Amino acid sequence: MNVLVTGIDGFVGSHLADALLKDPEVRLTGITRSRVGQTFLSVQQQTSLSAQKQTGMSVPHLVADVTNFDALSDAIRQAAPQKVFHIAGQAFVPTSFENPNETFQSNFQGTLNVLEAVRRTQAAGAPPCAVLVVSSGEVYGSVPEAKLPIDENAPFHPENPYAVSKACADMIARQYRDSFGVDVVVARPFNHFGPRQRELFVGSAFAKQLAEIKTGVRPPRMMVGGLDARRDFTDVRDIVDAYIRLLATKQKLSVFNICSENAISIRTLLDTLIELAGVKVEIVTDPDRLRANENPVLIGSAKRIREATGWAPSIPMRTTLNDLLHYWEERISRPS
Repeated sequence: MNVLVTGIDGFVGSHLADALLKDPEVRLTGITRSRVGQTFLSVQQQTSLSAQKQTGMSVPHLVADVTNFDALSDAIRQAAPQKVFHIAGQAFVPTSFENPNETFQSNFQGTLNVLEAVRRTQAAGAPPCAVLVVSSGEVYGSVPEAKLPIDENAPFHPENPYAVSKACADMIARQYRDSFGVDVVVARPFNHFGPRQRELFVGSAFAKQLAEIKTGVRPPRMMVGGLDARRDFTDVRDIVDAYIRLLATKQKLSVFNICSENAISIRTLLDTLIELAGVKVEIVTDPDRLRANENPVLIGSAKRIREATGWAPSIPMRTTLNDLLHYWEERISRPS
């Protein structure tokens, strides 16, 4: 089976490649925005090559920016996929405030281009193709605690440019399913983290600082933002398992939350990482890391995907944080 992953060289895309390569029936192709060598291995550069070693495989990749319709269409024609996992996009909320146009182009226009390219290639006689579009739990915005957990019927109330871009991508994907018959499923993942995540995101930011403290690169002082918010965190490896399950069979419904159904405070993440690192640190609040009007708690319902696919998260938070810390320790001790 031909499978195409956009953004395969990113955090989530690399973990998805690892998981897909475990299936000997999968012929995997990646789309990257720039060339990364003759072939793209199943994980990011400077990370372990576990899946590649297990399978002896590498992943051919095609260079195309998802915002460039002609280049993207050509890549999709070359790959001739039967499944497309559209992972590429701009995922950092603060960046969306700094550059909302780029965020909208990447997340909305990129999604529209993928859907239209698939629609046109199928109209021209290509084999049927199922598409997974990644939206976000951010589309729901702030939800009163009395209405938690959030299910897929909750109204959209996006509160930042990133969330708006994902809400638009979410809606256009469902419109392509309803109006054009494209076999598309929308995934709305809530917060997810794990090894290989950039230090822009809270868990990874903590882990990198602790790894630097542990290795003597920085003094024992942790710079943090707000610690009281509670979020629904899931390991990225569980997230990609959900993505694969959603395209394993044709789904009757078009949209699915992916979440742990368990709210964890940012303070708990920090305390657990400090314990795992085995260091004593001073905690310093950095005003630049604080977010105004931050929702105190966000938790989703995974009932729909559980009933449709049998999916449930399997990796404990402590394991995720331990793997994330080890990832940064390795990166810092072996920077080349």
